[in-house]
Amino acid sequence: MQWDALLSSTRMDHGDRWTPPDPGHSRDQWQRDQDRIIFSGAFRRLAVKTQVHPLSDNDHVHTRLSHSLEVASVGRSLGTKLGTWLEHSDALPSDVSASALGALVQAACLAHDIGNPPFGHAGERAIRTYFREHPQWLSGLSAGERADLTGFEGNAQGFRVLTKLERHWFDGGMRLTAATLGAFVKYPFAAASSLGQTKGKHGVNCAELPLMRDLAAQLDLTALGEDVWARHPLVFLVEAADDICYALIDLEDAVELGHLTYDEVADLMRELVDRGARRALYEQLLDDRSVRLELLRSAAIDALVHEAEARFKAHYDAIMAGRFQEELLDWRRASAGEVIAHAKALAREHVYVDQAKQSYEGQSARLLNGVLSHLVEGAEALAAVGGDGTSIDSKARDAVARLGKYRPNANDSRYARLMKITDYVSAMTDRYLIRVVDELTRLNYFASNTD
Repeated sequence: MQWDALLSSTRMDHGDRWTPPDPGHSRDQWQRDQDRIIFSGAFRRLAVKTQVHPLSDNDHVHTRLSHSLEVASVGRSLGTKLGTWLEHSDALPSDVSASALGALVQAACLAHDIGNPPFGHAGERAIRTYFREHPQWLSGLSAGERADLTGFEGNAQGFRVLTKLERHWFDGGMRLTAATLGAFVKYPFAAASSLGQTKGKHGVNCAELPLMRDLAAQLDLTALGEDVWARHPLVFLVEAADDICYALIDLEDAVELGHLTYDEVADLMRELVDRGARRALYEQLLDDRSVRLELLRSAAIDALVHEAEARFKAHYDAIMAGRFQEELLDWRRASAGEVIAHAKALAREHVYVDQAKQSYEGQSARLLNGVLSHLVEGAEALAAVGGDGTSIDSKARDAVARLGKYRPNANDSRYARLMKITDYVSAMTDRYLIRVVDELTRLNYFASNTD
């Protein structure tokens, strides 16, 4: 793969063509992408979507929005560092600077969780479980279409949000540059593909495969099989930035909530600082037990950024050839990997087992199951009779009306209907899901769906 193609600033226009950048714009193309993401409704809703701790009473705890902003900050640093190295190696096109590459990675990082449903990974599991337990609604769908629903994936939903659902002007999604979309797609294959089946994850739904094919052609991504492509090299930086924030900042939240002690987390972060390029600057900090955890975290992030940078450089040729299949901070390979593994183990043992968190996640599964049942049954009732829906009962009419702009059209296939329902549900915030359930309960439409 070549950077001239990988850094394409052409924009997807109306879903069927790509247009070159307008030279009259004073803003950098990737800064424009950042602005479109930040000003979108989908990005704003991340403020009320779970990062780790659902609906926490503690306002210092991270949401998906604060997490995404921090990942974007780390990603910008990584992108700029690698951009400087690539500049010195004469690998970048002459019109792309190191800071521009940082802005591109930052844009992709801002969007990396934009497709997450309410209650995060628990919400993903709830949507998958609903469709696996209600196979009658999947009758007539292709294997790939069924896999999109029974394997519902926030990454694939994010690609759908960026390219279709969040509209800039009138159509065509946000109309982001090809480079930003490429750096966003963590899993450039569909659920039913060989790689999707192997990894149990996917980044593209069947409905968006034509867009992904066009995107891969724009970026000249290496094809690894039918509808399977090598990752855009900058995906590795986005993934590393996410891993860094997950590994460290989730533990900082755990101290805030009392699930872990200061010493437990500070000792782990000191291990990372010991390895970092800025160790000399932090010698006094390492000896000072009263130092604030935020300073240790800053130094630990710096150490991991250097680790990710070194790994990218070491495996550069394999990454550009589409052969590199690891994460930059893979615990089995990276020198700081065992510390990251320790951080994730601490989170599993002391954070993810928190009773309040598990209670909310258990409730979210029940709530999503009930809402999905109501919506799917209503949409299928409308499809069965056709017309404007006046002949269906009040419960089905409520479901169809509630879908609003996601209401299925008369000529929609069953797959298209179900995808619109998951669009509506996955766009919900944690609080809005609870509000919808409260409304359905008052109407006596909810309890019968959750028995």
